[in-house]
Amino acid sequence: MKKKNKGIMSVDDGNPISITESIALIGQYFDYALDNGDPSYITRGIALAEKINEANCTQQELITLHYFLSNGWFSLQGFQQVHLDADLTLGRMEMTRGLFHLRRCIAFPGFQNTQAELQCQAYTNLGNHFSHVGQFIEAIQYWRKALEIIPYFPMAMGNMGMGLYRYASAQHLDTHRDIFVHQAYQWLKDGYSLRKFIHPSAAGEFRSLLRAIEKNWPEEFLTRKMDFSFALGKQRKIKEYREWGIANGLYLNPLNDLGALELASHDCLHLPSITVSLDSRPKYHSLYNQLKQEYGTARFLFYEGTQLPAHSYSDKDIKLVDTLDYADYSFNLEKVKIAYRLIYSIFDKIAYFLNDYLAIGIPINQISFRVLWHADRKGETIRPQFSGSSNLALKALYWLSRDLFDKGSNQELLEPEAKELADIRNHIEHRSFKIKQYGNWGEIEDGFTFAIGREEFEQKTLKQLKLARAALIYLSLAIHEEEKHRVRKGHTIPYYLPDMRQDYKI
Repeated sequence: MKKKNKGIMSVDDGNPISITESIALIGQYFDYALDNGDPSYITRGIALAEKINEANCTQQELITLHYFLSNGWFSLQGFQQVHLDADLTLGRMEMTRGLFHLRRCIAFPGFQNTQAELQCQAYTNLGNHFSHVGQFIEAIQYWRKALEIIPYFPMAMGNMGMGLYRYASAQHLDTHRDIFVHQAYQWLKDGYSLRKFIHPSAAGEFRSLLRAIEKNWPEEFLTRKMDFSFALGKQRKIKEYREWGIANGLYLNPLNDLGALELASHDCLHLPSITVSLDSRPKYHSLYNQLKQEYGTARFLFYEGTQLPAHSYSDKDIKLVDTLDYADYSFNLEKVKIAYRLIYSIFDKIAYFLNDYLAIGIPINQISFRVLWHADRKGETIRPQFSGSSNLALKALYWLSRDLFDKGSNQELLEPEAKELADIRNHIEHRSFKIKQYGNWGEIEDGFTFAIGREEFEQKTLKQLKLARAALIYLSLAIHEEEKHRVRKGHTIPYYLPDMRQDYKI
């Protein structure tokens, strides 16, 4: 039985209402739609939001508006009974707009000062939706943000457990899978213990997965305390570098997503076994080696450029003029810029990898990470190799690609900063770019030079570094899933590739 429409104002009669009243009404429309199963009220709420001039809104009004809009778009996706696990082409617009508004919501500086529960709800919602499309790494980061604000926020705890379990299911290393299941169980148990504070349907999902884990894993394994200690090295320099790497979650090791674990202080992730013809060379493992080395080099250059600010003797011979614009130049800054360029190149090489492995057939000179997924340049049609795929890690790569700007695509972006990040790359690579101590940042001066503050540039580089790490992990997991389902003809002969000796790296 539907609830009566109580307390819902109407603007159909043309009576003006304030921005605050309009935003409150949008929230009421969305709540009413969910309570009564009537998606037309979501459409009305979205239409009303489009009439609001954001330039006249306070920051708190903008935070609330975009939070409501994200809920509205995600609810609309639910009404359409969209199952993204079944088809990439379904619900793309609703997912895109929902995530975009949620990211806009948390991007406002005032978000950190808004109500703690709203912050936790926004971060938890982001985590849930990233997990739903296979972006487990990003999901964990947002659930963790929620728990930093309210350590016992039950929805973040329970969903962390469910997300870690799905991440475990995608692993191809048994040792990693075991550890992830163990950690998932702890989060689920803690979240379920606070079930009186959450919706019964969510509590039921937590309980169901808890019972499934208890049925399939021994109690002594689930209840034991795990030891994640690992020798970080005797030399101070290497120890400090490894501590910095695990603290920032930058190792190509899924265990680093569980926290700053000493055990995660090495890039142990490789491609899984791949079946090829007898006359084939290990070209995919070779390319993955290249990608890992380039990523690790970018990571170390970023570390040296930001954590070891000692002057370089190479700068002594480079005489520059003072242009009186507070611009910074140094060997260390060039390291960060090189790292930024290296990071960006990784994405297109992943596209190159998948284009060949999945036999997509894009001409080599036309391959990019953004255009890989679409049969048309404008990005309106998903390629058949992806649209019907149930490979969750492949889906994660697709949605991650939506965070990168491509001037030839008319797709909506999920990342509000995407175009600016691309502009930075283009100006570093091809145009005028400088880092300033003071003045206006994040803009193009005189239509010629992109200017940015040092701290902001370092933050953006770190952000891209984490994105590249996630892409490389998803690539490995995606190949694992593809290999599980590929039909094999005839007998196969195992061929083992040994680890490369460290003294070969000269």
